[in-house]
Amino acid sequence: MNTGIYRHIDNLVTYALARNLLPGEEAIYATNLLLDQLHLDSYDGLFFRDPEIRRLSIEDPGQTLEQILGNLVSYAVSNGVVEDILPLKDVFDAKLMNTLTPRPKTVIDRFWADYKKSPEKATLEYFEFSQDTDYIRRYRLSQDLYWEGRTKYGNLQILISLSKPELDPKAIAAAGKAKATGYPKCALCMENEGYAGRVDFAARSNHRIIPLKLCSEDFSLQFSPYRYCHQHCIVLNHRHIPMIINESALDKLLQFVEMFPHYFLGSNADLPYVGGSVLSHEHFQGGVHRLPIMDAKVMKTYISRPELEVSTLFWPLSTIRVKGKDRREVLAQASRILRAWRDGYADPDSGIDPGSADDQHNTVTPLACREGSDFVLFLMLRNNKRTDERPVGMFHTHQDRFHIKKEGIGIIDAPGLAILPSRLKKELAAVKEVLLGKESMADHPEISKHSDWMTHLIEKHKTFHADTADAILRDEVVQVFMLMLEDCGVFKHTPSGEASFNRFVRFALGDNT
Repeated sequence: MNTGIYRHIDNLVTYALARNLLPGEEAIYATNLLLDQLHLDSYDGLFFRDPEIRRLSIEDPGQTLEQILGNLVSYAVSNGVVEDILPLKDVFDAKLMNTLTPRPKTVIDRFWADYKKSPEKATLEYFEFSQDTDYIRRYRLSQDLYWEGRTKYGNLQILISLSKPELDPKAIAAAGKAKATGYPKCALCMENEGYAGRVDFAARSNHRIIPLKLCSEDFSLQFSPYRYCHQHCIVLNHRHIPMIINESALDKLLQFVEMFPHYFLGSNADLPYVGGSVLSHEHFQGGVHRLPIMDAKVMKTYISRPELEVSTLFWPLSTIRVKGKDRREVLAQASRILRAWRDGYADPDSGIDPGSADDQHNTVTPLACREGSDFVLFLMLRNNKRTDERPVGMFHTHQDRFHIKKEGIGIIDAPGLAILPSRLKKELAAVKEVLLGKESMADHPEISKHSDWMTHLIEKHKTFHADTADAILRDEVVQVFMLMLEDCGVFKHTPSGEASFNRFVRFALGDNT
């Protein structure tokens, strides 16, 4: 037996001890569990604790854990314990981490004990825990690209998310052959907690969730493994029920930010085309992050009292902000606006068709946060009418922007933080080389989708230099993102569009303005 594998096991246990995942009394127990996962029935009994591994686990936990797990997974692949397919390797190393991860009740008790000290402490400790257990893979998140750029609406933010690994053909083929089990029903169901995963379903052995109540319903707080902002969280209904944007949904958002005033929380719209990718399960998304919409300028104020303010914002998506000190009053005003929009509001001049009972078009993307003692609710008006010319929606990103992003504008994008596909990292690098004249389009067929945009960039900037090309490309991506958001605006920033928006708000608020 190559005893090197024993030292790799020791290093993982040392990491767990250093990150306070394990008490010292459980070190031998955890070692035996790891031996079993690796199909080993012997061990040299040294239980070696390398002080350098302990130091690195404290100072650089992400890279340290990546190296330790990499060694263990390499051994498992070489010895036939796991297939050399990325999703199955993820399933395997999550199982390794589960041997070191406390049981759900322990995690829950710790969270609420910390919450009694402060909500900020509770979520921060839980966030660190979720990274220490490798449910959130620090070493993958470090690859993400982030920048900001100035527009007429203020700064917009860009994230090229690289933390979700791309599958190779072998993994895709294996997933295609996998037998559907129907369990868990979706990636958001609470039954994911502790679920091993499959080649076609993400590993969740080391996943832990925090139950809570919203509007007397059972929900849970968890973090997204693909972080889009600091402490990017998901709040999911324990029941697998469809998303519906109604007064209850708005109340749940406000109740959550009452419990966790340092968070924002919002929801994707609940209709296809303008909604999120998972409409079958009620869930919300949030985080600790200053989204650009929170700094948007007020366009017009309709109600201005010390305890309540209702305004429209200068924002590419038509947005109404309700702000006040009384959560129930904010809810009442926001619900009034929501009902006016959803209950058949039409504006032919703006192309707004409310649809029918069987094909509803009007909805909102709502977002809640706190500003001091005030509750703030943003209602971004959405409409999913489709036409033959615009089959994915009149108020969806125009097709000539698909080279940057084709997916819908969801709850993170709509307030000004673009979540862009991982392909863009390589594509923008290739675009740069071609614009600098170092390579030709023929060398990079994958960027043919960008050809019209590149022609526009050449006409606009004339020449490109190596020291400024990256900054230009980053800024131009921001400008495309701004246009994407404007495409989704139901009332455009034109005299007639703003007049139509004003007409709707006055209709919605009635005699209260």
